[in-house]
Amino acid sequence: MTSDKSSPDSAPSTAEMEAKYKRNPAPKQPYQIVLKVADAPGPFAKVEGFASYEATECSYIPDPIAGVPLKPGSDIAMEFSKVDESTYTATIYADAMLDEDYLGRGICHWRLMSVNTWVKATGAKTDISYVATLWSDDLIAQKVRTNYYVKQAYPGNDPDEFSDHGEVDRSKYKPEFQDQLFTISLTPKARTP
Repeated sequence: MTSDKSSPDSAPSTAEMEAKYKRNPAPKQPYQIVLKVADAPGPFAKVEGFASYEATECSYIPDPIAGVPLKPGSDIAMEFSKVDESTYTATIYADAMLDEDYLGRGICHWRLMSVNTWVKATGAKTDISYVATLWSDDLIAQKVRTNYYVKQAYPGNDPDEFSDHGEVDRSKYKPEFQDQLFTISLTPKARTP
């Protein structure tokens, strides 16, 4: 187990730490992520995402004055392939990051924290980003996660790049919106390496 303490004389910046992190050259825990859009108000031309990793047992302090410890973290972009007009797939690895002694105090063990995705109507800056997240527990359990979104604002027209995270519980929407919802479902499937 690695210590959560950081020595006061070492103050690596976040950028310096990120430059040290290594990808696992031989990952063995692949998952296919299936993104499915249903009842959408129109097409989605842009589908993107990333898998987010954290070395949960390690920490470092980039600013000794503030003294706030950070855990090593890394995001790996996902490459989606279009299956049909409403389905996209990508492969991620639960063990994509290399466990190593990054801080000089013992091995940092990486953990997949979440899979984060978003779809946009055209890819324009003014489009709404419809965001869906799959947490690591759901991924390991191969549990589908579905988010509900209101169709009304599609495709969006906001210069500030608005993101809609939707709701997992459709009852959170008012009755007048219940028949105006579309969904994004993320389904994780364990694969053989």
